[in-house]
Amino acid sequence: MVFNFFKKLFGNNDNESEIKEKIYFDDLGNWVENKTKEIENKEKEIFVLIKDKTSLFIQEINEKIKILETVDIESKKIEDRVKLIVEENLNYYINHLKKFIENLEYLDEKNLGEFKDKIDDVFLDFHKKSDKNYQKATFLIGKEIGAIQDSMTNFSGYLIKLFKDNKDIINISKVISSTRLNLKQISDIDENINGINKKMKVLDKNVNNIKEMDKKVLGEIEEIKKSKNYIENLKKKEEIRLSERELENKIYKLREIIDFKVLGNIFHVDEGKINIIKSYKENFLESFQKDGGASILGLLNEAKLNNEEVYSKIKQINDKKEEIIGTKKTIEKDETKELLSKIVKVRLDIENLNNEKARELKMSEKFKVSRENMINFIKNELIEINVII
Repeated sequence: MVFNFFKKLFGNNDNESEIKEKIYFDDLGNWVENKTKEIENKEKEIFVLIKDKTSLFIQEINEKIKILETVDIESKKIEDRVKLIVEENLNYYINHLKKFIENLEYLDEKNLGEFKDKIDDVFLDFHKKSDKNYQKATFLIGKEIGAIQDSMTNFSGYLIKLFKDNKDIINISKVISSTRLNLKQISDIDENINGINKKMKVLDKNVNNIKEMDKKVLGEIEEIKKSKNYIENLKKKEEIRLSERELENKIYKLREIIDFKVLGNIFHVDEGKINIIKSYKENFLESFQKDGGASILGLLNEAKLNNEEVYSKIKQINDKKEEIIGTKKTIEKDETKELLSKIVKVRLDIENLNNEKARELKMSEKFKVSRENMINFIKNELIEINVII
């Protein structure tokens, strides 16, 4: 195919070429813009040549298509079956030619490198689709089709030489375009990194503020613990703890004077009462605390096993309970509890902020690695056009 070797003609510059230009990375954006304008001006001149040559080529091909359309196949001295095949393939070939011309007319002149690739595709597509039709049609009308092929060879030869003579422009244009894209991505990365840095400052400030709050709350707690009310509350709580232990001992002593065996024998036929006796026997303290001893006292009264000692023990227990309740009522609200719950929340906030800082830092490192990779990629590409950073 005529254009298949275009890419072979446009390789990298000689690796042994001397570096012609050296620039600083900070100046690369301006250099790219200036170089782009310079390349665009040169490409405009080349596109004028291409456009003029293409226009002449299309005019020439259209004239030769008209000749093909007027070829008298019927006058050929050959079998009708062969004539039919040739005529059919000639029509297909003419249609492919017209499509080829249409594609040439609508080629986008964005830049020389892309234009070369697109026109290469147009030629390849035409030859791929028309080759079989060309082979079968040229059997009878080789002269007319040959004239078409001559025009195409001349046109493609002109383009090949034009692209070859301007391969530096094509190479530089591709590198410039790639560099501009990568610089845009680096700019976006820089914005992300700056955004993260700003966010990190805010997070640091928030962490410091919360730490100060934590310190302040701890100070308030310490002050409260030194207060007279707090110390008195602690004493009362200790008194209550000792009184509750004493209460438990009194309840256990009550158990010792109850004869569960006798009660069981008296109420053995009553399942409900036996369950009460069993419950008190197995866990007297828990059962007594549930109903204040009412159920066991009721059974003792019913069995006529209640006596002065039992009443005395129960009275002692109830008096102790009233004493504990009274002491509890005198205990003031512990202001440290609310502050301690605040400390828990504050420290959770600090942990969450530190976790967020760690995530942002990790993301920032990834951006920095990506940025470095892009800079190295730009450097390697620019070396191909003899420019170093």
